[in-house]
Amino acid sequence: MGKVEAAFGVALPTYAGDATGTPGADEYWGLYDLTLNDDVTWERVVSFAKEAESLGYESLWSPDHFMLGKNGMMLEVWTTLSALSQVTSKVKLGTWVANNVYRNPALVAKMASSLALMSDGRFILGYGAGWYQHEHAAYGYDFPAPGVRVDMMKEGVEIIRGMMKGGKFSYNGKYYRVKDAVDEPVPPKKVPLMIGGWGKRILTMAAKYADEWDIGAEPTYEEYQKRVEFIEKELRKAGRKPDDVKKCMHVHLLIAKDDDELREKKRRVMEVVNALGSRIVQLPSADYRFDIEKAIVGTPDQVREKLGRYVDLGCQRFELMFMDYPKYRSLELFASTVF
Repeated sequence: MGKVEAAFGVALPTYAGDATGTPGADEYWGLYDLTLNDDVTWERVVSFAKEAESLGYESLWSPDHFMLGKNGMMLEVWTTLSALSQVTSKVKLGTWVANNVYRNPALVAKMASSLALMSDGRFILGYGAGWYQHEHAAYGYDFPAPGVRVDMMKEGVEIIRGMMKGGKFSYNGKYYRVKDAVDEPVPPKKVPLMIGGWGKRILTMAAKYADEWDIGAEPTYEEYQKRVEFIEKELRKAGRKPDDVKKCMHVHLLIAKDDDELREKKRRVMEVVNALGSRIVQLPSADYRFDIEKAIVGTPDQVREKLGRYVDLGCQRFELMFMDYPKYRSLELFASTVF
Protein backbone atom coordinates (compact mmCIF):
# COMPACT_ATOMS: atom_id res chain seq x y z
CA MET A 1 0.00 0.00 0.00
CA GLY A 2 1.26 3.49 -0.86
CA LYS A 3 1.42 6.50 1.42
CA VAL A 4 -1.80 7.47 3.22
CA GLU A 5 -3.58 10.38 1.51
CA ALA A 6 -4.58 12.42 4.54
CA ALA A 7 -3.28 15.25 6.69
CA PHE A 8 -1.53 14.34 9.94
CA GLY A 9 -1.44 16.34 13.13
CA VAL A 10 0.14 15.40 16.44
CA ALA A 11 -0.78 15.81 20.09
CA LEU A 12 1.72 17.93 21.99
CA PRO A 13 3.32 16.41 25.12
CA THR A 14 1.73 19.04 27.36
CA TYR A 15 0.97 16.51 30.09
CA ALA A 16 2.59 13.36 31.43
CA GLY A 17 0.82 10.11 30.63
CA ASP A 18 2.91 7.97 32.97
CA ALA A 19 1.41 8.70 36.39
CA THR A 20 2.66 5.49 38.02
CA GLY A 21 5.46 7.09 39.99
CA THR A 22 3.48 9.44 42.21
CA PRO A 23 -0.17 9.90 43.18
CA GLY A 24 -1.83 12.81 41.46
CA ALA A 25 -4.63 13.39 38.99
CA ASP A 26 -5.00 9.67 38.39
CA GLU A 27 -8.74 10.04 37.89
CA TYR A 28 -8.40 10.47 34.14
CA TRP A 29 -8.64 7.15 32.29
CA GLY A 30 -7.15 8.71 29.14
CA LEU A 31 -3.68 8.63 30.68
CA TYR A 32 -2.83 6.22 27.88
CA ASP A 33 -2.73 9.09 25.37
CA LEU A 34 1.03 9.67 25.88
CA THR A 35 1.73 6.57 27.91
CA LEU A 36 5.53 6.74 28.22
CA ASN A 37 5.78 10.51 28.62
CA ASP A 38 6.78 10.81 32.29
CA ASP A 39 7.54 14.54 32.54
CA VAL A 40 6.34 17.92 31.28
CA THR A 41 8.79 20.68 30.46
CA TRP A 42 8.47 23.69 28.20
CA GLU A 43 11.74 22.75 26.53
CA ARG A 44 10.34 19.32 25.63
CA VAL A 45 7.17 20.83 24.18
CA VAL A 46 9.10 23.35 22.06
CA SER A 47 11.50 20.67 20.82
CA PHE A 48 8.58 18.40 19.90
CA ALA A 49 6.78 21.21 18.06
CA LYS A 50 9.84 22.16 16.05
CA GLU A 51 10.60 18.55 15.15
CA ALA A 52 7.01 17.89 14.07
CA GLU A 53 7.05 20.99 11.87
CA SER A 54 10.38 20.04 10.29
CA LEU A 55 9.09 16.51 9.56
CA GLY A 56 6.08 17.88 7.68
CA TYR A 57 3.24 17.30 10.11
CA GLU A 58 0.27 19.51 9.28
CA SER A 59 -0.82 20.55 12.75
CA LEU A 60 -0.12 20.57 16.49
CA TRP A 61 -2.88 19.97 19.04
CA SER A 62 -3.20 20.44 22.78
CA PRO A 63 -6.17 19.39 24.94
CA ASP A 64 -8.11 21.92 26.97
CA HIS A 65 -7.56 20.43 30.41
CA PHE A 66 -5.92 21.66 33.59
CA MET A 67 -4.89 18.48 35.39
CA LEU A 68 -3.96 15.26 33.64
CA GLY A 69 -1.46 12.54 34.44
CA LYS A 70 1.46 12.71 36.82
CA ASN A 71 0.63 15.06 39.72
CA GLY A 72 -1.86 16.79 37.42
CA MET A 73 1.16 18.42 35.78
CA MET A 74 -0.04 20.12 32.61
CA LEU A 75 0.43 23.22 30.47
CA GLU A 76 -2.62 25.36 29.74
CA VAL A 77 -3.67 25.19 26.10
CA TRP A 78 -4.20 28.84 25.10
CA THR A 79 -0.97 30.16 26.57
CA THR A 80 0.92 27.15 25.17
CA LEU A 81 -0.33 27.65 21.61
CA SER A 82 0.22 31.40 21.79
CA ALA A 83 3.85 30.86 22.73
CA LEU A 84 4.33 28.15 20.10
CA SER A 85 2.97 30.48 17.45
CA GLN A 86 6.15 32.50 17.90
CA VAL A 87 8.64 29.61 17.63
CA THR A 88 7.00 27.87 14.64
CA SER A 89 6.21 29.28 11.21
CA LYS A 90 4.26 26.77 9.08
CA VAL A 91 2.47 24.21 11.22
CA LYS A 92 -1.16 24.82 12.22
CA LEU A 93 -2.11 25.10 15.90
CA GLY A 94 -5.34 23.81 17.37
CA THR A 95 -7.29 23.54 20.62
CA TRP A 96 -8.31 19.93 21.15
CA VAL A 97 -11.04 20.83 21.94
CA ALA A 98 -11.74 24.03 23.87
CA ASN A 99 -14.34 23.42 26.57
CA ASN A 100 -17.29 25.79 26.22
CA VAL A 101 -17.95 25.66 29.99
CA TYR A 102 -14.50 26.97 30.94
CA ARG A 103 -14.69 30.40 29.27
CA ASN A 104 -17.31 32.89 28.23
CA PRO A 105 -17.73 32.40 24.45
CA ALA A 106 -17.34 36.13 23.77
CA LEU A 107 -13.91 35.90 25.40
CA VAL A 108 -13.12 32.81 23.32
CA ALA A 109 -13.92 34.73 20.13
CA LYS A 110 -11.48 37.45 21.16
CA MET A 111 -8.80 34.93 22.12
CA ALA A 112 -9.23 32.98 18.87
CA SER A 113 -8.97 36.09 16.71
CA SER A 114 -5.89 37.27 18.60
CA LEU A 115 -4.16 33.90 18.26
CA ALA A 116 -5.06 33.73 14.56
CA LEU A 117 -3.39 37.11 14.07
CA MET A 118 -0.32 36.16 16.14
CA SER A 119 0.12 32.91 14.20
CA ASP A 120 -0.39 34.43 10.75
CA GLY A 121 -3.63 32.53 10.20
CA ARG A 122 -2.46 29.15 11.47
CA PHE A 123 -4.94 28.74 14.34
CA ILE A 124 -7.83 26.22 14.33
CA LEU A 125 -10.50 26.62 17.01
CA GLY A 126 -11.45 23.15 18.18
CA TYR A 127 -14.59 23.44 20.32
CA GLY A 128 -16.66 21.08 22.45
CA ALA A 129 -19.21 20.80 25.25
CA GLY A 130 -16.86 19.48 27.97
CA TRP A 131 -16.92 16.09 29.67
CA TYR A 132 -14.36 15.66 32.50
CA GLN A 133 -16.51 16.05 35.63
CA HIS A 134 -13.69 15.62 38.15
CA GLU A 135 -11.75 18.52 36.66
CA HIS A 136 -14.80 20.79 36.66
CA ALA A 137 -15.27 20.15 40.37
CA ALA A 138 -11.57 20.63 41.13
CA TYR A 139 -11.47 24.06 39.50
CA GLY A 140 -14.85 25.28 40.68
CA TYR A 141 -16.84 24.99 37.43
CA ASP A 142 -20.43 23.80 37.34
CA PHE A 143 -21.01 20.57 35.46
CA PRO A 144 -24.51 20.67 33.95
CA ALA A 145 -26.27 17.64 32.50
CA PRO A 146 -25.08 16.53 29.03
CA GLY A 147 -28.07 18.01 27.20
CA VAL A 148 -27.62 21.35 28.93
CA ARG A 149 -23.91 21.43 28.08
CA VAL A 150 -24.77 20.88 24.41
CA ASP A 151 -27.39 23.68 24.57
CA MET A 152 -24.79 25.98 26.14
CA MET A 153 -22.25 25.02 23.49
CA LYS A 154 -24.69 25.83 20.68
CA GLU A 155 -25.19 29.34 22.07
CA GLY A 156 -21.43 29.64 22.49
CA VAL A 157 -20.80 28.70 18.86
CA GLU A 158 -23.40 31.19 17.67
CA ILE A 159 -21.74 33.98 19.66
CA ILE A 160 -18.25 33.07 18.45
CA ARG A 161 -19.37 32.92 14.83
CA GLY A 162 -21.25 36.20 15.14
CA MET A 163 -18.46 38.10 16.83
CA MET A 164 -15.74 36.91 14.48
CA LYS A 165 -17.46 38.61 11.55
CA GLY A 166 -16.36 41.96 12.95
CA GLY A 167 -18.28 45.02 14.04
CA LYS A 168 -20.61 45.14 17.04
CA PHE A 169 -22.45 41.98 17.98
CA SER A 170 -25.31 41.38 20.39
CA TYR A 171 -26.90 38.13 21.51
CA ASN A 172 -29.57 37.33 24.08
CA GLY A 173 -29.71 33.61 24.81
CA LYS A 174 -30.77 31.42 27.71
CA TYR A 175 -27.21 30.97 28.97
CA TYR A 176 -25.18 33.79 27.42
CA ARG A 177 -25.76 37.44 26.60
CA VAL A 178 -23.55 40.02 24.95
CA LYS A 179 -24.37 43.58 23.96
CA ASP A 180 -22.46 45.45 21.26
CA ALA A 181 -19.41 43.25 21.81
CA VAL A 182 -16.50 43.99 19.47
CA ASP A 183 -13.95 41.50 18.16
CA GLU A 184 -11.40 43.71 16.44
CA PRO A 185 -8.99 43.46 14.74
CA VAL A 186 -10.53 40.79 12.57
CA PRO A 187 -8.06 38.20 11.17
CA PRO A 188 -7.54 38.54 7.42
CA LYS A 189 -9.02 35.09 6.84
CA LYS A 190 -11.70 33.08 8.61
CA VAL A 191 -10.62 31.09 11.67
CA PRO A 192 -11.62 27.45 11.02
CA LEU A 193 -14.03 26.05 13.60
CA MET A 194 -13.64 22.35 14.40
CA ILE A 195 -16.47 20.86 16.46
CA GLY A 196 -15.63 17.74 18.43
CA GLY A 197 -17.94 14.87 19.35
CA TRP A 198 -20.03 12.09 17.88
CA GLY A 199 -23.51 12.50 19.37
CA LYS A 200 -26.23 13.31 16.85
CA ARG A 201 -26.91 16.79 18.28
CA ILE A 202 -23.22 17.61 18.04
CA LEU A 203 -23.10 16.35 14.45
CA THR A 204 -26.12 18.43 13.53
CA MET A 205 -24.42 21.47 15.06
CA ALA A 206 -21.21 20.71 13.15
CA ALA A 207 -23.15 20.40 9.90
CA LYS A 208 -24.65 23.86 10.43
CA TYR A 209 -21.69 25.82 11.80
CA ALA A 210 -18.37 23.97 11.53
CA ASP A 211 -15.54 23.94 9.02
CA GLU A 212 -14.14 20.73 10.50
CA TRP A 213 -15.42 17.87 12.65
CA ASP A 214 -13.50 15.49 14.91
CA ILE A 215 -15.35 12.34 15.93
CA GLY A 216 -12.98 11.39 18.77
CA ALA A 217 -10.65 8.43 19.24
CA GLU A 218 -10.75 5.09 17.46
CA PRO A 219 -14.34 4.51 16.43
CA THR A 220 -14.86 1.16 14.76
CA TYR A 221 -15.01 1.33 11.00
CA GLU A 222 -18.75 0.63 11.18
CA GLU A 223 -19.32 3.38 13.76
CA TYR A 224 -17.32 5.84 11.71
CA GLN A 225 -19.20 5.05 8.51
CA LYS A 226 -22.55 5.61 10.25
CA ARG A 227 -21.47 8.97 11.69
CA VAL A 228 -20.07 10.14 8.35
CA GLU A 229 -23.32 9.21 6.64
CA PHE A 230 -25.29 11.07 9.32
CA ILE A 231 -23.27 14.29 9.15
CA GLU A 232 -23.41 14.29 5.37
CA LYS A 233 -27.20 13.97 5.56
CA GLU A 234 -27.28 16.88 8.03
CA LEU A 235 -25.04 18.93 5.75
CA ARG A 236 -27.49 18.50 2.90
CA LYS A 237 -30.33 19.58 5.20
CA ALA A 238 -28.34 22.70 6.04
CA GLY A 239 -27.85 23.49 2.36
CA ARG A 240 -24.17 22.57 2.42
CA LYS A 241 -22.09 20.06 0.46
CA PRO A 242 -20.58 16.91 2.02
CA ASP A 243 -17.05 18.26 1.57
CA ASP A 244 -17.84 21.59 3.25
CA VAL A 245 -16.71 20.06 6.56
CA LYS A 246 -13.30 18.41 6.90
CA LYS A 247 -13.66 15.05 8.65
CA CYS A 248 -11.06 14.29 11.32
CA MET A 249 -10.34 11.89 14.17
CA HIS A 250 -7.69 11.42 16.82
CA VAL A 251 -5.95 8.11 17.33
CA HIS A 252 -3.63 6.46 19.81
CA LEU A 253 -0.65 5.29 17.79
CA LEU A 254 2.05 2.70 18.38
CA ILE A 255 4.25 2.20 15.32
CA ALA A 256 7.42 0.11 15.13
CA LYS A 257 9.91 -0.69 12.39
CA ASP A 258 9.39 -4.47 12.74
CA ASP A 259 7.58 -7.12 14.78
CA ASP A 260 10.34 -7.42 17.37
CA GLU A 261 10.32 -3.72 18.17
CA LEU A 262 6.52 -3.74 18.20
CA ARG A 263 6.47 -6.45 20.87
CA GLU A 264 8.93 -4.46 22.97
CA LYS A 265 6.89 -1.26 22.68
CA LYS A 266 3.62 -2.99 23.54
CA ARG A 267 5.25 -4.54 26.61
CA ARG A 268 6.52 -1.18 27.86
CA VAL A 269 3.19 0.54 27.29
CA MET A 270 1.22 -2.20 29.01
CA GLU A 271 3.58 -2.16 32.00
CA VAL A 272 2.50 1.42 32.64
CA VAL A 273 -1.18 0.71 31.96
CA ASN A 274 -1.24 -2.31 34.27
CA ALA A 275 0.63 -0.46 37.03
CA LEU A 276 -2.05 2.24 37.01
CA GLY A 277 -4.74 -0.41 37.37
CA SER A 278 -7.36 0.37 39.98
CA ARG A 279 -5.85 3.81 40.69
CA ILE A 280 -7.74 5.16 37.71
CA VAL A 281 -11.05 6.43 39.04
CA GLN A 282 -12.60 8.07 35.99
CA LEU A 283 -13.26 4.95 33.91
CA PRO A 284 -15.89 4.51 31.18
CA SER A 285 -17.35 1.62 33.20
CA ALA A 286 -16.53 -0.46 36.25
CA ASP A 287 -15.27 -3.38 34.18
CA TYR A 288 -13.22 -1.26 31.77
CA ARG A 289 -9.98 -2.80 30.53
CA PHE A 290 -7.63 -1.00 28.20
CA ASP A 291 -7.31 -2.89 24.92
CA ILE A 292 -4.19 -1.79 23.11
CA GLU A 293 -5.37 -3.46 19.92
CA LYS A 294 -8.17 -0.88 19.62
CA ALA A 295 -5.46 1.70 19.00
CA ILE A 296 -3.57 2.01 15.71
CA VAL A 297 -0.80 -0.50 16.42
CA GLY A 298 1.59 -2.11 13.96
CA THR A 299 4.49 -1.91 11.59
CA PRO A 300 4.38 0.83 8.92
CA ASP A 301 2.57 -1.45 6.45
CA GLN A 302 -0.03 -2.39 9.06
CA VAL A 303 -0.51 1.21 10.19
CA ARG A 304 -1.00 2.40 6.61
CA GLU A 305 -3.61 -0.29 6.02
CA LYS A 306 -5.56 0.57 9.20
CA LEU A 307 -5.52 4.31 8.58
CA GLY A 308 -6.28 3.81 4.90
CA ARG A 309 -9.58 2.15 5.75
CA TYR A 310 -10.67 5.28 7.61
CA VAL A 311 -9.57 7.43 4.67
CA ASP A 312 -11.71 5.30 2.36
CA LEU A 313 -14.65 6.13 4.63
CA GLY A 314 -13.98 9.86 4.40
CA CYS A 315 -11.41 10.78 7.06
CA GLN A 316 -9.19 13.66 5.92
CA ARG A 317 -7.05 14.30 8.99
CA PHE A 318 -5.66 12.20 11.84
CA GLU A 319 -4.43 13.78 15.07
CA LEU A 320 -1.92 11.31 16.46
CA MET A 321 -1.16 10.52 20.09
CA PHE A 322 2.23 8.78 20.10
CA MET A 323 1.89 6.33 22.98
CA ASP A 324 5.65 5.64 23.14
CA TYR A 325 6.87 9.26 23.17
CA PRO A 326 9.63 10.20 24.12
CA LYS A 327 11.29 6.78 24.54
CA TYR A 328 11.47 6.11 20.79
CA ARG A 329 11.81 8.19 17.63
CA SER A 330 8.38 7.27 16.32
CA LEU A 331 7.58 10.79 15.14
CA GLU A 332 10.32 10.40 12.53
CA LEU A 333 9.45 6.77 11.71
CA PHE A 334 5.81 7.61 11.02
CA ALA A 335 6.65 10.63 8.86
CA SER A 336 9.12 8.68 6.72
CA THR A 337 6.91 5.62 6.15
CA VAL A 338 3.24 6.65 6.28
CA PHE A 339 2.82 10.06 4.62
